[in-house]
Amino acid sequence: MFEFLLLVAVIILGFLTVMTDSLMRTVIFSGTFSLITAMAYLYYNAPDVALAEAAIGVGLSTIMYLVAVKKVRVYDVLYINETIEAFDDSNIEAVQDTLIRPLELFIEKTEELEPNIAYTNKDAATYQERAEHDFIICQRDNLTYLCGKTTDEVFQDIIANMNDILHDIEDIRVIYLDQEVMIDESK
Repeated sequence: MFEFLLLVAVIILGFLTVMTDSLMRTVIFSGTFSLITAMAYLYYNAPDVALAEAAIGVGLSTIMYLVAVKKVRVYDVLYINETIEAFDDSNIEAVQDTLIRPLELFIEKTEELEPNIAYTNKDAATYQERAEHDFIICQRDNLTYLCGKTTDEVFQDIIANMNDILHDIEDIRVIYLDQEVMIDESK
């Protein structure tokens, strides 16, 4: 019975480690996974391996991951262009120099955050309603919409320094996601 419980615990913790959205929970589940694995080694009469797993997997690795998670802060940016059928390297390169790279540099150097850029051609209103991303850039025709929350200090800094960051983009509109205005309504 104990073997079965260990197996179920390892499977559940392995699944939770991979499927959770929070980095902190991932580290905790990973440490617990290592602890259960160490218990399995003890059960199968391998105390030396169990001790190594407990010391390294539960102790050292978990502490190192927790410190790394605490130091790394990610700023999630979504670039939307609904007119592109499927994104490829040429589409990304087209906006890289004028829009994406200057924003990345500003976020990295000024805000000391790690920018995570995602690209999509899906409907912008869907992403505005979900509010899963810190910052949304939507390009429609010759308009560029910058969407973020009024409470987001990084977004406010980007808006305040917009003329210094984005040189080659002429028509920019700012939309606050915590207000009722959507991209479709702001035309």
